[in-house]
Amino acid sequence: MSTPIGPIPCGLSCPNCGKNVTSRLEYRASTKTHILAVLLAGMLCLPCACALYCTKCARSVEHYCPSCNAFVGVYDH
Repeated sequence: MSTPIGPIPCGLSCPNCGKNVTSRLEYRASTKTHILAVLLAGMLCLPCACALYCTKCARSVEHYCPSCNAFVGVYDH
């Protein structure tokens, strides 16, 4: 049974090292981020297009084990 991955750190058993940890998050631009930025730039809203890369709202959340740095999963909004 896998642990549900969401937009916040979650407690889980790392599949790599087996330790019970709370996941470490990293936010990454995804295809959705780039598409939204192009659409906003096309509507001449450049500040909004740039803001997508500075905020957490349109980026994917990647979960990693803080102990061994293994990738655990990704959450897309």
